[in-house]
Amino acid sequence: MREGGDFELELELELELDLGFGVAALQVYCFWHMPGYNPTRRNRNIGTAKSGHGQNNRLNIPAVAHGKHLFWERIEGAQEVCRAISNRPLKFFVQPTRSDSVYACTVDDVARLMLHVPVGDWEGLDAIVFRQPRRKEQTLEPVWGRLAYAADLVNQRGHVLHSGPAIILEAVNPTALVKFGKTLSAEGMAELERLKSDGHRIRPGDRRHIIEPTLQSCRATQLYRTLLHELGHWVDFLQKVERPAAALPNPDVYEELLERFHSRPYREKEQFAHSYAESLSKRLRAIDAVPFDRQLDPEMLLNDHLRLSDFDPARKLLE
Repeated sequence: MREGGDFELELELELELDLGFGVAALQVYCFWHMPGYNPTRRNRNIGTAKSGHGQNNRLNIPAVAHGKHLFWERIEGAQEVCRAISNRPLKFFVQPTRSDSVYACTVDDVARLMLHVPVGDWEGLDAIVFRQPRRKEQTLEPVWGRLAYAADLVNQRGHVLHSGPAIILEAVNPTALVKFGKTLSAEGMAELERLKSDGHRIRPGDRRHIIEPTLQSCRATQLYRTLLHELGHWVDFLQKVERPAAALPNPDVYEELLERFHSRPYREKEQFAHSYAESLSKRLRAIDAVPFDRQLDPEMLLNDHLRLSDFDPARKLLE
């Protein structure tokens, strides 16, 4: 072995040749000069995603275990509560929460707000779910809430509790920090400003915006903005699918309108929902309908067979 890593490979071959007049011995010396590095040892992609590392064990929300139902359709242990709002029944499904989570809004918070929403805007929408997401779901798909245009809400045995559209509000950890990246799009900056107006404290970090929530700021986000935003998506659906299809006798029109609705750009649908939520919020604030104090009545919760600790962080600490 030479200095610098080069090496010589000396190959000695002895050949015996019968030339007819005797045997001649021929010695051949070969010297091969080869580069002195090991490509497998110096490849910087080894052990990284570029070489396939981690491709077979990526963190994702399991779907097979849930069968044909989406993960947010499973509401194990949910208690059903009903309220009459504007002479219409509205069902609430409340899941038990974990030790680190609570519901920022109460059932009566939502019921009081829905009293001020035009009845035609939630036509056909008769279920609201208070859902406890799993930790993996909070990590991979954190949301304040979502609208299910058509859902089969099932319990732990797979029995359908409700079939149809529903608004889902997620349980929150009011002490957990929320991180936003420093590089934000126009939509991201607008959302950051909305969170700030909801009462969340925004603290700039080295690489991220750090959001410090409270129970009241989470309640403002979910009750006065998320709930109205999801209602805006439902109004959009009513105007573009349900009502035009009901006005036409052809049953094939519904599928066509539904496909056209879901093929619209994401930004267009979000802009409609934001505009609806902002417009309705301004009207409600103008008549002093919102904001209002948190509607938390322990006796009412007891009558509804709900746990006070699912809505009161102080009570949860005592358990």
